[in-house]
Amino acid sequence: MAKNKFITRGNDTTMATIVCGIVFCVFSFIYLYFYQDDLLAMEQHILSDGLTKYNRLIGALIITLLAWLLQYGIDIATRRSVKFPALNYFPSALLIAILTDISPDIDHGCHSLKWLWLAPLTLIAWGTGSYATACMLANNTEHDRKSPFRIIGENLIIMFFIMIFIGVTANTDRRFHKRMKIEDLIAEGHYDKALEEKTERKDADSTTTMLRAYALSKKDMLGEKLFEYPVCGKSEALLPNGTSVRCMLCNEADIYRHVARPLKQRKKPMDYLLWMRKHGYAKEPLEDYLLCGYLLDRQIDKFAKEIAKDDSLGHKKLPKHYREALVLYNHLRSNPIVTYHNDVMEADYLDMQTIIKSNPNATKRKALVEDAYGNTYWYYYFYGNK
Repeated sequence: MAKNKFITRGNDTTMATIVCGIVFCVFSFIYLYFYQDDLLAMEQHILSDGLTKYNRLIGALIITLLAWLLQYGIDIATRRSVKFPALNYFPSALLIAILTDISPDIDHGCHSLKWLWLAPLTLIAWGTGSYATACMLANNTEHDRKSPFRIIGENLIIMFFIMIFIGVTANTDRRFHKRMKIEDLIAEGHYDKALEEKTERKDADSTTTMLRAYALSKKDMLGEKLFEYPVCGKSEALLPNGTSVRCMLCNEADIYRHVARPLKQRKKPMDYLLWMRKHGYAKEPLEDYLLCGYLLDRQIDKFAKEIAKDDSLGHKKLPKHYREALVLYNHLRSNPIVTYHNDVMEADYLDMQTIIKSNPNATKRKALVEDAYGNTYWYYYFYGNK
């Protein structure tokens, strides 16, 4: 009798099997479709050298189906002997964990090699535990008297820990996820949606700054809104350099072509912009890139000299950050080469100076300025990433 119990699970866990299947499939699809879709798109793009494109709906469905088929095959192979059907989902969870444990340096050939030894060890531990559980429950008459609801509850607890396992082993880097989300939208040409993706100042990085600068330039808003976002990396972050500032989904050559033209030999962004302008290759967005580069480097005098070259200064409305920079410049320099006055911005700047001077505590002072003027060039100049 005990032997028969070991080789056939019977109907006592049928409901638990169905519930576990539903829970796993729903979790897997939501996890892949809503949370890991951008990283999976990047992973497929990198591994296929850009030859194939990931579809988030089809991808989530296929991976979920493969994971479910894997557990179904295990269920059949073990002749349904495992009393806890939730345990059969561990290899499927391991598959999803491996697929979503994506290194930020995957484009440089860095993969999660830990799975070469970790996957076999975890599978051995899972197999041993499943076999021991089956043997123990085969001779446990108390288990046969459990209600279906208790059996379902026990299996759901196991499913909970399996889902936790997926979550802690996969890539959950918030900054990297946000960057890939923005880049994926830009690669699709959805610049407005990319710019709607917000990040906290602590999550700012050079690549995200570069991507936002490109999207803003595409919308002709670089000088208007660049410093409304957290920026990092100074002018070095304006264009890709292939290392610290790089694309994983977008074509870097397209970004250079937007400004001027690609170069085989990389230059620093400001050197590149000046060289392209000097040799007559500049396109219309280049001037905004150059001006914003000076602002990012806090080279406000060079910015003023560039503005001074523009004979139409008094005949057009400058972008917001350029106006802010000129107000600041006129306050910092006793003999400015460009005289600029804006009543509204002048009042705002003086108000910010009042906040700075009336708060001796540096931390509180910075917080107050950020709260009132965190979306201005003034905040970046005095408190931004250095």
